[in-house]
Amino acid sequence: MLERIEEIQGIGLLHAANGKPHKFLKTTLIYADNGRGKSTLATVLRSLSTGDAPLILNRKTIDGTLPPQAVLQFANGHKVTFSGNAWSELRPELLVFDSDFIERNVHSGSVINTEHRKNLLEFALGEPAVAARAAVDQATAKAKAAADKIQEIIGQLSGHHPGLSLVEFEKLPSTPDADGQIAALQKRLIAAGNVAAISAKPVPKQVSEPTLDLATLFKGLGRSLINVHADAEQVVKQHVQNIGGKGAEDWLSQGHQYEGNNTCPYCGQGTKDNDLIRAYQTHFNAAYAALKKESVCLHDTVVTDTEAAIIDAFSQGIVTATAQATAWSEQVQTKPIEFVEAPARSALAELRELALDLARRKQASPAEPVGTVSDLEKARSLWQQVLAPMQSANAMVKDAAALIAAYQGQLATDSAQQLQQQIEQLQACKRRHDLIVVGLFSQLVTLRADAATAENAKKTERDKLDALMVTTLQHYEKTINALLRNFGASFSIKGMTANFRGAGPRTEYGLALRGKDVALEGGPPSFSTTLSEGDKRTLAFAFFIASTLADAKLSTRIVVVDDPMCSLDLNRKHYTRSVLKNFRSKAEQLIVLAHDPYFIRDLRDAMRKDDPATPIAIFQLSLAANNYTDFSSFDVDKECESAYFQHHRLLNEFTVGRAADSRMVAKVIRPMLEGYLHRRFPGLIPKSLMFGQVVGLIRDALPTSPLAYAQNLVTALNEINEYAGQFHHDVNPSADTVTIVASELKTFVDRSLELVHRGAP
Repeated sequence: MLERIEEIQGIGLLHAANGKPHKFLKTTLIYADNGRGKSTLATVLRSLSTGDAPLILNRKTIDGTLPPQAVLQFANGHKVTFSGNAWSELRPELLVFDSDFIERNVHSGSVINTEHRKNLLEFALGEPAVAARAAVDQATAKAKAAADKIQEIIGQLSGHHPGLSLVEFEKLPSTPDADGQIAALQKRLIAAGNVAAISAKPVPKQVSEPTLDLATLFKGLGRSLINVHADAEQVVKQHVQNIGGKGAEDWLSQGHQYEGNNTCPYCGQGTKDNDLIRAYQTHFNAAYAALKKESVCLHDTVVTDTEAAIIDAFSQGIVTATAQATAWSEQVQTKPIEFVEAPARSALAELRELALDLARRKQASPAEPVGTVSDLEKARSLWQQVLAPMQSANAMVKDAAALIAAYQGQLATDSAQQLQQQIEQLQACKRRHDLIVVGLFSQLVTLRADAATAENAKKTERDKLDALMVTTLQHYEKTINALLRNFGASFSIKGMTANFRGAGPRTEYGLALRGKDVALEGGPPSFSTTLSEGDKRTLAFAFFIASTLADAKLSTRIVVVDDPMCSLDLNRKHYTRSVLKNFRSKAEQLIVLAHDPYFIRDLRDAMRKDDPATPIAIFQLSLAANNYTDFSSFDVDKECESAYFQHHRLLNEFTVGRAADSRMVAKVIRPMLEGYLHRRFPGLIPKSLMFGQVVGLIRDALPTSPLAYAQNLVTALNEINEYAGQFHHDVNPSADTVTIVASELKTFVDRSLELVHRGAP
């Protein structure tokens, strides 16, 4: 049991706090305003429980001059100190519920993460799971050690099987004649390697030969207009000669298109029955125009298809083919490739001159056929003279390509890639059956068996822990939900389990609210948006209660609860008192820190009602010099005495006709009179006495006792108590069903106030 906190210095507001005068008892209630150091004191006790020095060091007094230090006295005068950044010993019997517990085990702000669920599992399972968890950790460590050894051997083997997986390498057979086979394959590889290089060289290809469609050309030259009248032709030609000038006939042809309404487009004179105009109409009809256009195209075709560039292009192609054939000279003896250009160029020039002459003549007289059979034969002869040297050169290219292809076919039997793969496979077989590698594989086989055994042991221990967790957490879930119902919470937890995903085991659970599932993360709905801050704190408190009450060593524990009734939990005050009374009865010691004096008073009274002899210590953390905090005495009754005035006001308001709850008025008559008597006779009437007992104490008072001066009130007090007592459950279990008559109630209210005001019935 913790007996005293003798000293705390340099920690938060507890810069030089002296607690020696204040002895801790089995139940110790500590009052402090918000921001006065309750959480800091709880943190000191938590640090003492876990040995977590940073919890204290991180709260070093900001403007303090003293180093963090604490001296606590336990049973039999045994002292534990924090000095030099460490505790002299740990006191794991301390179980602390505070904001740090919530943030470590349940949630931080509105977030529940993996670390919360991991810590909650450790806290929920408690000491019964320590041995099972230790066995799992030990088995896991052995399994990891075995796996690490395997990886070490695998690492040593890694340099022996490049290009092969370890499984493939391990299965390779022994090859006694590996060196001889490798030597033979290497000889073949050299030859195959040359073939590969040679085969990559380009093979010469025949060069495309030019084309000239003489039949189509001469067909166009020989086309004429049968319907062109000879006289019209003559008239037009004569007129063209008279006009003179280059292009006169084209000019007349274009102007003819604009003739209309039998009027000349130039002079405006009539053109009807004009012989020259009729000749124009014949000469410049549509068919004639088409024929003229075709004659122009024939000329352009001759110009293009007989250019000297076709000789140049073919000659360049032969140069390329010759170079490609020459590249094979070391492997294939080919005949020289020759292209005799001079005859081809001479024949092409003569053919061009012949064809252009015919084309010009046709262009000059489109209606007349041009070119004879003799001209066509000559043209064919000349074109063949152009092609003959080209065809001869291409024949040479074809012969060279055929020789090269035959050579390639001969060397295609061996594949350099396949030969190299065979060599590498044989080399791998040699390495696999090297004595060092054989020894490594022998170790690997043994280690694999050890690892399998370790994994089985790990699974066995984990299964045991799983079974323990399932049993514990199922009970834990039921207990927590019962607590939540008693707290009046509108939500519950569901599906509480544990899993081993990640670095370690952790809890998994969900929430249910109004028949709907609520996710811990994600959503909506989710934990962060659905539960109020009071609900979240209630959930955390329920976790703490369930685990603490399930602790097999609770009778040796010191339970510390920091601010169980924050402003968010006022609607759960009654059941919180019940829980704390339960802790008081089962734990070695209960320490409660609270900012609400009425809660401390009510908790004390509730505990003394159950056991009037129970030892309870009450003191406070109060303001000290420089706005620091120190320990001091605390009169909780004095702090809370204003309740009497509230009751008195309620009765006065009722007598003057202000609206009020009649049943509430009836219930406060007796406590108002109790308050009056306590104030009239301070220190003479024990707080633990019921109203009837107080009246009896006055009745039986000795004449020397100040209480004797109130003996004239005994009859009136008994009569009032007889009426007012029926509205209290300690006298009447059916108090809430008693009918209230307003006039009767007013009579007893008036008598009660008159008794207080006059001090007489």
